[in-house]
Amino acid sequence: MCFRFKSKIIAISSVVEGPTAKAYAIEICKKFSNERIKGIFVRSRKVFAPVEEIVGRKFVKSDSIGKNILFFFDCHIVIRVHLMMYGVIHVYKADEPLLKPMDRVRLMLIGDSRKIVIYNAPIVEIGLRDQVLGRLKTELGPDPLSDEWDEERVYENITKFREEKIGIVLLNQSVIAGIGNILRNEILFRVGVNPERKVGDLSPEEIHKIIYYAKELSRQYLELKIQGKRIKDILRVYNRFSSICEICGHPIKFYRQKPINRKTFVCENCQR
Repeated sequence: MCFRFKSKIIAISSVVEGPTAKAYAIEICKKFSNERIKGIFVRSRKVFAPVEEIVGRKFVKSDSIGKNILFFFDCHIVIRVHLMMYGVIHVYKADEPLLKPMDRVRLMLIGDSRKIVIYNAPIVEIGLRDQVLGRLKTELGPDPLSDEWDEERVYENITKFREEKIGIVLLNQSVIAGIGNILRNEILFRVGVNPERKVGDLSPEEIHKIIYYAKELSRQYLELKIQGKRIKDILRVYNRFSSICEICGHPIKFYRQKPINRKTFVCENCQR
């Protein structure tokens, strides 16, 4: 995924996790803040507020909650975007031609000097700000990159799933918002916990370490994205096919954890 502005490409990981969404929001703020909306195009079934009310309004900011990117205006309407695996965001000059066909456009916001174009995003929702934010805060767990990060609530969220595998629980967005497959592999490696272990078998210390690394690795991930760097510097097991553990020299095992069928990397010597 990338941002494009004045023919410059700013690379962002193709896997959208919480830090990726936050990096997008930060870039959009830099490139589109204070633009007054002159036109909007949306292709979505999730339009629950009058789109025309955005026209003539000022774009105030972009932010993220978990993997959701939010666009705020100086009115009561908000736009929520979830890129999942295939969505892409571009920022163009207002008169610049699009890079991709119009049939791939899910959302276009045209400002005085620039325009935001979102291609192929599975979710584009336009709704009343208080309703959308209220629903997200109810449905999602705490976001490690938010000022509202609540370790006690995360601990309670995790321990609700005593009979579930911790590798599966970490991908549950109602537990922690924004943790994706990359982060869950890296978190569990650092804590020394096998993804197949049930939550009820974990010690309080292990759960607290998981919570610590959920925040710390999200922060490191975001810093690399903001700097335009690849995240390989923080990857110690993810996508390390046929590699050995940097701690013990034991082979890194790759498999797809059931029943979610997600790529999983584990050192069975270090992660018990």
